Amino acid sequence: MREEISRLTRKEARTACDPLYNQIQVLKKTIRDQRDVIIKLQKNLARLEIRTPSSSQVLNSEEGGTDKVRISPASIKRHRKRLKISQGEMGQLLKVSTNTVVRWEAGTSKPRAQYYTGLAKLHSLGIKEVRKLLEK
Repeated sequence: MREEISRLTRKEARTACDPLYNQIQVLKKTIRDQRDVIIKLQKNLARLEIRTPSSSQVLNSEEGGTDKVRISPASIKRHRKRLKISQGEMGQLLKVSTNTVVRWEAGTSKPRAQYYTGLAKLHSLGIKEVRKLLEK
């Protein structure tokens, strides 16, 4: 008699809990799928941030007006090559480390606002002027 009661009790508990277990399995699968989608979206966003040049920055020029200078990883590298200076020398001119210039050019980080004026001035300088600044 006792065995029959315990058997029936287990059967009733199973019929009450099985739908809940199934629902839990479906929810776990949904969470896994959503996690995968989030990871893919984060990777796509990171790729887009690297590819898109940073938005135009407004800088105060020496005359007191404002100039718009587009600063992107490609433009930083292009002007450094144009001036025929190394990443370390560019870092010296802007008072940042060589690794910072490397990260700017790779697009893994963006220059802070305080460095925009220095980068904008580099755009307007020539090779001889840069060499004079480096000698000081």
